[in-house]
Amino acid sequence: MRSASKGILGKIGCLFAAVVLVFSLVPVKAFAAPTSVNDVADSEITIKGLESGDVVSAYQIADADIDAANNLTYKMADGLPSEYDTIDKIAAVATDGYTFTQGSDMQNATAAIANALTSKPAYTTATAGADGTAKLTLGSGYYLVRVTTTSGKTRVYQNMVVDVSPKVENGTYKSRDVAPIDVKKTDVTVKKTVGSEYKESTDQYSVGDSVPFKVNTAIPNYPKDSKNATFTIGDKPTKGLKIKTDTIKINGQKAESGADYTLTAAEDGYTIEYKKDYILANPGKAIEVTYEAELTSEAFSHSADDVTGNTATVTFNPNPYDSATVTPGSTTKVKTYGYVFKKTDPEGNPLKGATFTLTLPNGKVLTSVSNDKGYVYFSGLAAGHYKISETGVPTGYTKVNDIEFDLDETTATADNPATDGVIENNFLVNSQNVVDNKQPALPITGDAGTFTLTAAGTVLLAAGVFAIVRSRKQRA
Repeated sequence: MRSASKGILGKIGCLFAAVVLVFSLVPVKAFAAPTSVNDVADSEITIKGLESGDVVSAYQIADADIDAANNLTYKMADGLPSEYDTIDKIAAVATDGYTFTQGSDMQNATAAIANALTSKPAYTTATAGADGTAKLTLGSGYYLVRVTTTSGKTRVYQNMVVDVSPKVENGTYKSRDVAPIDVKKTDVTVKKTVGSEYKESTDQYSVGDSVPFKVNTAIPNYPKDSKNATFTIGDKPTKGLKIKTDTIKINGQKAESGADYTLTAAEDGYTIEYKKDYILANPGKAIEVTYEAELTSEAFSHSADDVTGNTATVTFNPNPYDSATVTPGSTTKVKTYGYVFKKTDPEGNPLKGATFTLTLPNGKVLTSVSNDKGYVYFSGLAAGHYKISETGVPTGYTKVNDIEFDLDETTATADNPATDGVIENNFLVNSQNVVDNKQPALPITGDAGTFTLTAAGTVLLAAGVFAIVRSRKQRA
């Protein structure tokens, strides 16, 4: 009988242990039920300004409770830093919890608190919907709220402290109503501009010109407790542009690798990789990169979006608590134009081998020779007025007068017929053939008369010489 009792008691003990284990695995939120008749119901808060899929996590800093004597008390979370381990210390810095101010007491507090709490399970989490909001149900007290994202948007989220302590209303404690909260965030942007007026596009440069570029951005405002703080500026040109690496400047100073960043530069692109200590010490610092690039003969314009240019990018951690990065960018365009015509003889047949030259304002001389189909063309030209001259004439032909024309986005809109298989949209095509006339031949009648006179003169000269020689012989 005792043996049977011991078996039953053993089974009950195992069942009790299992129940204890199950309850030990229940999230903290399961224990948010009122602990007295005076306790208040949980509060619901809405975080807005999010991207769909962002995850919002709440970590309890202090648990508020109303005891049987109607006294409001707080139980602080374990492991808080000594600077923030009482409710008075938390309340003193919580006033700016819903707005972001770099270097504020609240930013410093949230970083320290986050280090202490976020290694533990969250009190509760919620995922932002398509409307950019997430709702959290919180028991009374203070909470650290953190947003993490992998959306790739150009922003970094900041930690927040939310107060949902009971409020007093007509002498009675009530649940705190909290208005929707705008998430604390800082945007990370990059703006690329080109040309002397620094716009998004330009058509004021020709082959051989140095084209100025500018990149404007700012170091992200990472939370103080960021495990990852990446910030790299990159720039990649298309064909037709070669970066002059010795012209790269950062905030007006020649760019050189050092304690703050590492520069890697070549004609086909550069990167400026800032170091973590510098990033965390200089949140929000404006960065301006300037440089020049040479416009080469490979400049092109195939369509509105496929044009010579380059793209500046910034790489950073939108979620500084993991290593994933995103790379938003900004693109500029350097539009150039071309001119083409067909060279023919008077009968309209293609005339090969005619040479034309064009001298640019930068002193560069461009040359084009008519091909088998008679085409002559010039490309890589800025908007403006031009004059070309025939400097090499095929044998037996005479050169034409200089040709003048104007190029801009309204006149140069056609494809170049001289380049088979390549579609372009930036040529002015001369609809009239440029004709080299043949050199005139000497008149036939004039030639006969000249021959007759020459022959007669030769006969008379020979007769005179014969007479002189004969006379000398007779004297002898």
